[in-house]
Amino acid sequence: MRALILALTLVACHGGREPRPSPDDAGERTPIALTWFGVAGWQLDAGPTTILVDPYFSRPDLDAPLVPDPAAIAAHAPARADLIVIGHSHVDHVLDAPAVAAATGAQLIGSESTARLARASGLPASQVVAVRGGEDIARDGWSVRVIPSLHSLIGDEWLGGQIAAEPQLPLRFDGYAEGGTLAYLVRIAGHQVLFLGTANFIEAELTGLRPDVAVIATGLREKVDDYTCRLMRALGQPPLVYANHFDDWQAPPVDEPVDDDLRAFVDEVKRCSPQTKVVIPQHFVRMEVP
Repeated sequence: MRALILALTLVACHGGREPRPSPDDAGERTPIALTWFGVAGWQLDAGPTTILVDPYFSRPDLDAPLVPDPAAIAAHAPARADLIVIGHSHVDHVLDAPAVAAATGAQLIGSESTARLARASGLPASQVVAVRGGEDIARDGWSVRVIPSLHSLIGDEWLGGQIAAEPQLPLRFDGYAEGGTLAYLVRIAGHQVLFLGTANFIEAELTGLRPDVAVIATGLREKVDDYTCRLMRALGQPPLVYANHFDDWQAPPVDEPVDDDLRAFVDEVKRCSPQTKVVIPQHFVRMEVP
């Protein structure tokens, strides 16, 4: 397994931040494909490159110590991947990530809490990169910007906190502290794809970004003031939006009829950004983006 060489450039002062990347920074545009795993999990394919976001296939018993389901991972994870990025360290985002990284050879990137879980799971330290937000991770032909973000407003008892420095696995549900929340802008094949894995954001961190694809969490967005319209304005009304993190994260990944909340999200986007196309993905269906 070849080591993935990453160059990390820290943006130390947001008050004097560097100019936002233009679409040309992502190279000549060629088709990419996106596949939704359910919850906040995605696979992005562009030529030979595969990037995974919050891959979560197991649906464990939350009343017992939590362990990944090898059969579910084998059934749905790709054979290989270059990179896995994790938005935060709640169980429905991070539980399977170390096992998927081990199986695919991917570098795993996330908060220090995510890194602690990965190392405790047996992933070599050379395969784990802890980030805080503000980094740009460059690779030949693609790059990822790590963006400081916020978790959706689900109640004080579920927000904040860090994974223990040397966690003893398996953990129970309440051991999976948030560990800080991150968003990711992937620049690849002439595209810029933004991943928001939970329904909140820091407006100043997103203002001026111009993704052509925005993957946007919808659940509990009503708790954030003017969530959808502020987001569309900050991102310059992106041409394509995929709904994210709207299914039942505790149940098997089954496609349900579009509910009233998703319809409302589509209507919000159309009202605030009439030219934007909104896609409600289905589990494990590959979607081409020209």
